[in-house]
Amino acid sequence: MKPILLFLVLLTLPEFLPAQHCPWDCTGMILLQTNMPAERFYKLELVLTDENKNELYDTVYGTGKDTWDECKFLSYEDFTAYRSQRTAVHHFYEYDTFYHFAQGLYMVKYNFCDNEGKKLYLRFFDQRSGNNSYRYIEIPESMRIHLHDYSRDLWARNTEEIKKSIQPFILKPACEDLLLDKEECK
Repeated sequence: MKPILLFLVLLTLPEFLPAQHCPWDCTGMILLQTNMPAERFYKLELVLTDENKNELYDTVYGTGKDTWDECKFLSYEDFTAYRSQRTAVHHFYEYDTFYHFAQGLYMVKYNFCDNEGKKLYLRFFDQRSGNNSYRYIEIPESMRIHLHDYSRDLWARNTEEIKKSIQPFILKPACEDLLLDKEECK
């Protein structure tokens, strides 16, 4: 009887041990490419919103710390600098410094699993309206990246391979989509 009891205890033990998860489980990313100068880009105040047009926040759950970050589109350099600074709050932010494939692009990170199957929008400030209004562009699911799909390449620092793989997923809005003249995008 004792051997059977010992066997059952050993069999259930893994249920109580903490599991090792990939740091990119449920990590979504949207990449955007434009020739627009950074000063002009940041004036548009681009953020990611949900289907109710509410701003999204990216977070590291379960830390008990201030790990809620706005889903603002930032240049690769600004994103990496911000996330590097946030490692002082929690070490998980270090994983957000692995995205060398996004150099030269604007990016936003969000919870992929919580938003799978839902509409997401790129919200931007309409500079032409006099009433401080926002406009929205729907981001199709086909343009969203689940970083877990690239975890092996991220660990191995296969930047060039990831760059090639993600090309079809990079949003390239025209100036008109952002309510700008072509001259304003140069």
